Amino acid sequence: MRAGTLTESIDILKVQVTTNEFGEQFDQYLPAFSTRAEVKSVGGGRVDENNEIFYEYRKVFKVYRYVDVDDFDRIMWKCKQYRILNIDESKADNSKTITCELINL
Repeated sequence: MRAGTLTESIDILKVQVTTNEFGEQFDQYLPAFSTRAEVKSVGGGRVDENNEIFYEYRKVFKVYRYVDVDDFDRIMWKCKQYRILNIDESKADNSKTITCELINL
């Protein structure tokens, strides 16, 4: 992996489960740390699901292998949150390739 290709700054958001006085559980994603990444666009488009317009965009983030990220985390990039679909780790390249999709909030 070449360090010069890591040109974008991303934030890793970790989930924190909180319980209120009624016993309901809420997932709250809080920033854990920031790191540098290489960002590539895989594709996307406009989809009509259940008479609702849904924008489906996918990105691939490539980071160093030591970055602590798992499938339940989220990535914040340019004020947008992305759901992690897949993480591929490469020992030869010393990198993790994270495939994500945009979350429509």
